[in-house]
Amino acid sequence: GNQRSGRKRRRSSSAAVPAAAAEVAGPARKKRRQGTPEAAAPSAGQAAPSLLSSASSTGGTSMGRIFDRLKGSRFRWLNETLYSTTGAEAKALFEDDPTLATAYHEGFTAQRAKWPRDPLDDVVAWLRKSVPADHVIGDFGCGEARLAAQLPQRKVHSFDLVPVNSRVTPCNLADVPLPDGSLDVVVFCLALMGTDWPSFLQEAHRCLKPGGLCHIVEVESRFENVKGVVAQIEGIGFRKVWDKPGSFFLEFRFRREGGNASGKDKGRKGKAGAVKGALLQACRYQKR
Repeated sequence: GNQRSGRKRRRSSSAAVPAAAAEVAGPARKKRRQGTPEAAAPSAGQAAPSLLSSASSTGGTSMGRIFDRLKGSRFRWLNETLYSTTGAEAKALFEDDPTLATAYHEGFTAQRAKWPRDPLDDVVAWLRKSVPADHVIGDFGCGEARLAAQLPQRKVHSFDLVPVNSRVTPCNLADVPLPDGSLDVVVFCLALMGTDWPSFLQEAHRCLKPGGLCHIVEVESRFENVKGVVAQIEGIGFRKVWDKPGSFFLEFRFRREGGNASGKDKGRKGKAGAVKGALLQACRYQKR
């Protein structure tokens, strides 16, 4: 009798971990088993408490390590979701649950620490050295708007799905709140994430002045056919003027071609500028 009750107690205590994992890793919610304490639901209008902020206070405890693993799982799920949905769908997802932005940016920051170099440093160095100080920059998919933070004397418009700080303007990258021909430079640093990423470039084409530059940095593993991706981008209304091969990141610079765009003309339409961006693969972070 004592042995059986001991086994029951052990099974009951371990059940809380999968239940927490289900809440973190995806939108599905599982009913807690009887006897497991349940947190009080937030009142109307009050944001739900984030598991991420709770984990930060547990430090190196066993519970802290559990939450670290759950945070990693949630980040990987979010990352795959962003690569497999459109920009509009991703924006709706983050608006429905603002805590996802914190989860994603914390996970992204952890991954960035493992890279051989931060590609944004090279972008900032190029802008400082080669782009006139009075040129207006658009940072599409800005994350925490680090580009604007590092160029405080420049005019930088920072766009992303969620405003994680006051520098960020929230929007779908296929529909940014700028007039036609208002930018001299557009930067996409690891930002072509949606299935409709060509529409982001069509919007960049609309916002750029004739002859303006579009600088793109992406993870090398996303390219199965580099020439095919370049041709797809050029089909939107750009011409490649520079590239930098690499073993981890690839960088490209395109010049905007064509005259002034109308509000409805977001780059060239056609086969190369189609909505779906199948030639650029998703970037997936492996579980460590």
